Amino acid sequence: MTESSATPGATSSVVASPSGAGSVPRPERRSEPPLQDTLVDLWENISKLLQQEIALAKVELGEKAQRLKAELLGSIAGAALLLAGLLAVVAAVILLLARVMPDWLAALLTGVAAGGGGYLLLAKLRPSVADITPERTAQNLKKDIQTFTEARR
Repeated sequence: MTESSATPGATSSVVASPSGAGSVPRPERRSEPPLQDTLVDLWENISKLLQQEIALAKVELGEKAQRLKAELLGSIAGAALLLAGLLAVVAAVILLLARVMPDWLAALLTGVAAGGGGYLLLAKLRPSVADITPERTAQNLKKDIQTFTEARR
């Protein structure tokens, strides 16, 4: 004796009750994917995610490298012009100071002052590692790690 199920696609079997008074329909369990298939899917998804994160890091580092290159070229051009102007001013200061002190002392004082000023300018404009850190990739990796740790719970 078989009863039809109300849900399409689901099957049920008829089980006789222990007392023999009647039969009770019991739905069959649908099979879930095996653990191996789930693990393979998880591994493939993690692999895709890592590939996407690496691609994002490459793009982000490329963008930052282009910006850094442009800034560096601008700084070099600016430094060359600054040097030319500074040399003219240094020559003028040396000639002016040479009127009131020995030539060698005028040149020494002017050279020390110009060197100190140049050092301060270069120290201020030096790029840092934080300027080229791939921030979006780091944020995405943190979110991915957080997602995986929450999913494990």
